[in-house]
Amino acid sequence: MARRYYTQQANYLLCRSLGHAWDVVDADRVPKQGGMPVWLRCERCGTERHDAVSPTTGELWGRSYVYDTSYRHSFDSQFADAAPTKSDWRRMLLAERLIQARAERALRQGDSGDAQHDETRL
Repeated sequence: MARRYYTQQANYLLCRSLGHAWDVVDADRVPKQGGMPVWLRCERCGTERHDAVSPTTGELWGRSYVYDTSYRHSFDSQFADAAPTKSDWRRMLLAERLIQARAERALRQGDSGDAQHDETRL
């Protein structure tokens, strides 16, 4: 299957509906609350997750996120109770995939489809 390349907005939609695709990255500072830093970065949208973990027990002592400014949805801060749910994000993802599939199908049919229609009109 061919790998699909999505726009950044489509990547945000994938992450919001399916969850992030985390990859471990090097931390560049020690957590404020102490412990071992465990940093992750999403391969799709670039969001970073910074965890502080106890070096002896593995207990999570703290967690924070760093988002790209365009990742944040306006509802997140202004209308938290009206923000889209995970189901809403999944429906948006499915709608986006349907639009993309239709566009790809139209490109594949492209000129050959037009030529067939022209011949039948003659």
